[in-house]
Amino acid sequence: MILDTLSPINQGVLKYLGREEKSTNAVLAAPDSVPLPYLQQGSHPDIVQRVWDDLGGGLPASCRCLVYGTPAIVHHQAGIVIAICNGTQYNLRLTPTDFQAAKAKGATTRTRWSNGEEMDSLEVLGTGWIFGGWFSEEAEWCRNAYEEPWQR
Repeated sequence: MILDTLSPINQGVLKYLGREEKSTNAVLAAPDSVPLPYLQQGSHPDIVQRVWDDLGGGLPASCRCLVYGTPAIVHHQAGIVIAICNGTQYNLRLTPTDFQAAKAKGATTRTRWSNGEEMDSLEVLGTGWIFGGWFSEEAEWCRNAYEEPWQR
């Protein structure tokens, strides 16, 4: 597996994931490189299961990894980040068509964290990023992002 640290579409998400104490973690690591990856990587285990198993499990290749210690899905050949765990939430990079469909279903690009801070996924992570909403279409949206031309 690779991670394209130079791709412009990865810059926002890599900056976000590599902030503060996370910057000391390896930029890219295998899930089995740490003990208890579902429990000790800064996200709720249900979120890690959703991203790695439910959404990443349907992709043509294994794309599970840790990016700066954060559970993520990264295209195994192109190195583009497709999904990340984000504490008690998760974010998905969608194709333009799927982004519009997700918005129509009620997906949002903004959240307010428990400490009162707000995050806009488009501003912080980049174009096409939403907060996951446990929509049944999300696995399909991840497959579409995996097959998107930016992956080639």
